[in-house]
Amino acid sequence: MIKLQEYQPGETVLNAGQLGKGFCILEEGTLEVIRDEKVLSEIDTKGSIFGELSEILGLKRDADIRAKTLAKVRHVEENISDIVTKNPKVAVKLIKTLGRRLYRMNRIASKEVATKETHVETSHGIEILVVDDKPNIITQISDICAKSNWVVKSAADDMSALRACNESSFNAILISMALPNDMAIDLRRKLKTTHKVVSTPVIGMIVKGDESSLKKALNAGFSECIEKPFDSTKTEATLYKVMNLDSSARYFSFEKDYLLFKVPSELTNFVITDIKDNMDERIKNTINEGIGKLIIDVSSLDEIEEEAIEVVGEFAEKIEDLSLPMQGAIIAKGDDAEMWNNLDGCEEWQVLSSLDEAIEALSTT
Repeated sequence: MIKLQEYQPGETVLNAGQLGKGFCILEEGTLEVIRDEKVLSEIDTKGSIFGELSEILGLKRDADIRAKTLAKVRHVEENISDIVTKNPKVAVKLIKTLGRRLYRMNRIASKEVATKETHVETSHGIEILVVDDKPNIITQISDICAKSNWVVKSAADDMSALRACNESSFNAILISMALPNDMAIDLRRKLKTTHKVVSTPVIGMIVKGDESSLKKALNAGFSECIEKPFDSTKTEATLYKVMNLDSSARYFSFEKDYLLFKVPSELTNFVITDIKDNMDERIKNTINEGIGKLIIDVSSLDEIEEEAIEVVGEFAEKIEDLSLPMQGAIIAKGDDAEMWNNLDGCEEWQVLSSLDEAIEALSTT
């Protein structure tokens, strides 16, 4: 049986918890897929098929589908196997629908892996292999990676590096271009056929200004190069990039029911640009997660410089411009702590001296 039904905004088209039969086709309007009162997605394309998985999998529906606007839906209330037997073209339509849905979900899942919302989740289990015969270089890279809780293992030459890669997989491999002869290039070539690291990004370490080594590394298939002496921030950002991790997790993170923006003590031009480039995405993710609390931690700053005021002010203004119903707190120390209330968007925020105090204050307001 096929019936056309009209729905007013807010009316339920399909209920969660029911075992479905057949499927539905959207004729007009926009529908929302809702679970636990959270909108997961929208259905707004005329001719879209939905509601078929319940019968195909033999499972009760785990989400409600409601009309967002005035909508017309055609309900096909017949066993799918019978429908497909009568009209094989329906099977093709269903396969295409499921394929498109799976493709979208894979894209969403891939993006979520690359943009995990907490620093701990993003960096959990990250292991990096550094191939260099200079102990100081190993120590410097280890210190940089320690800030992100990444584990660094080292190898002094190509043979020990290959043994390590045959025994373990790594998230990134750093190779010094200063290794004797063409050891770095030969090692890169061998890694391409080493099963456990065949897809692992390989980064060359070169002396600043050594254009010849840079060109040689890139031609050999190195993903990126970092320069010695190491700029801690740029090196860290490069590693985040090649490992497809969210670099802004160094500044922004979701902790329970609030967004924490930790302003770093060193605000170089590179860091400021990195923070600003990620502000909009972080705000969007905050809205999407339904989070209404924000804590800005400026306690690591030795002095209140113009750069810090600019970064914090711009972030607060973006929140204010969106008219978000967000509670805010600032963690600051020193005689000038109350100064942060002078920034646009921060006038009503509480200024506290520790994260625990900020969390407690926001939980009682």
